[in-house]
Order: sequence, then C-alpha cells, then structure tokens
Amino acid sequence: MPDDYYSDPEAYDSERGDDPIRRDDIPFYVGLAKEAAAAGHAVLELACGTGRVTIAIAEAGLPIVGLDASPAMLGRARHKTEGRDNPRWVDGDMRDFRLDERFGLVIIPFRSFLHLLTVADQKACLAHIREHLAEGGRLALNVFNPDLAVISGWQTAKRDLWERRPASDHKREHWFTRQYSSAVQQLDEVRQDVALSDDAAIISRVQRNLRLRYVFRYEMEHLLALSGFEVESLYGWFDRRPFTDESTEMVWLARAASDRPHLSS
Repeated sequence: MPDDYYSDPEAYDSERGDDPIRRDDIPFYVGLAKEAAAAGHAVLELACGTGRVTIAIAEAGLPIVGLDASPAMLGRARHKTEGRDNPRWVDGDMRDFRLDERFGLVIIPFRSFLHLLTVADQKACLAHIREHLAEGGRLALNVFNPDLAVISGWQTAKRDLWERRPASDHKREHWFTRQYSSAVQQLDEVRQDVALSDDAAIISRVQRNLRLRYVFRYEMEHLLALSGFEVESLYGWFDRRPFTDESTEMVWLARAASDRPHLSS
C-alpha cells in the first residue's frame, strides 16, 4: 500500500480539482449504479477515499457502501455525510474484506486498483469482489494506460513543477519526483507542497509519498480471467469511446463468470 499520500485528506481533496478524470468519471459510475439499482442491488466502492464518487452516487438516490483502509480519509468521508443513512461507510482493506451482502456493482474509481503492489494482492482483491457480486453483477474500474515513452523519460529520478498558484497569505508550489521500476512495474512518486514568502523564501514544505503498480492492457485482461471474470467492455474513456493507441485511460467493465463461489456462512 502507499506510504503516506492519504494521511492528509484535506490536502487530497484540494488538489487535482481540474483533473479530467474527476470531471468525467462520476457520470459513468453513476450510470452503472442506476443499472444496478434497477435490478434491485446496491453498489460497493472499494478504496473510496473521502467519498467523491460514493457521495455522488448516494446523492443520485442510489444505495452504496464505501470501503477504505485509511482512517483519515474515511473520517473525512463520514464528516461530509454526517446524519445521512446513505452512503454507509466501512473500514476495510480491499484485499481482505467480508460483508454480509451481495452487490450489483463493485467499483474502484480513480486508478485505486494500482495501489495493489503485488499480483497476490490483486488476485486477493478480485477474489473478494467476485464473492460479493450478485448474480449478473459487474465490476468497473479504471487505470491509466502505461505510456512507454513517458516511463522511459522518468527512468532516472527527476523533479518537475506540477502546479504553482497563489494563496491567501503566500504562494504555493507543488513539485513531484517520479521513479519507474520496469522490473516490478512500480511507480514511486514524491510530492512536495512548498509555501513561499513574497521574496521566495520557503515557509514550509510538506512531503508525501505515493507508490503504484501499473498494469498493461492484456495483463489486466488475463488477471480478470484468472480471477473468474469475463470482460464485458474495455473503453478508452468514461464516455465509452473505444480503447485505442491514443487512449490515456483503460476503463474496464467485467462480470463474474457463471461458476462464481458462494459466501460462507
């Protein structure tokens, strides 16, 4: 799992606000949740974080459970929905969870599946998802499409400016360093939030670490098959456009194969 990237949920919520994924993924996941609700089933979101997608689905009047392993992120999610019965929040690890219900849809938005750093973790997560799917239920998730040119350009550690913006009392700069290890298909990223005075002196510096394991198209397809899923669709974006060489995102939709296991009593 990542080191401390999710230790500050307020910072997490404030950054990447203009990310095109955050703009376009909610209608996609809400639409799938409506299909599950029409069949009489609730939705389960894994690695739900502070509830960005979970709350949007709940506000559409659809029943949903949000599960996350970070107490800080889940605490902020609970605060956002205080006094509401829906969504329901659960502390849990997506590699090893057990809920006494089945779901018509399980979702893992915003590339959170990539926090599973080993094949064993990936398979454990998919096995638990498959156990918790209702008959005809589906799994939906998105991950980035690895760009070999980009990966090659980051083979040696570099530092780059992600964003510079003014604040009410000082200037802020967001820097990041990335290292890709092709041997284990891992991305290690260090992000620094630097506050500067008017004369460019550093007032404060906050550093957070993020680690991901990226997956390729057919690797993901085989992983799903090995875990008892049938791929229904692979899209290149949340508007369901075809997946092509130019696609920056892989949006997967899969169903549990008919010989799914049963939850033990």
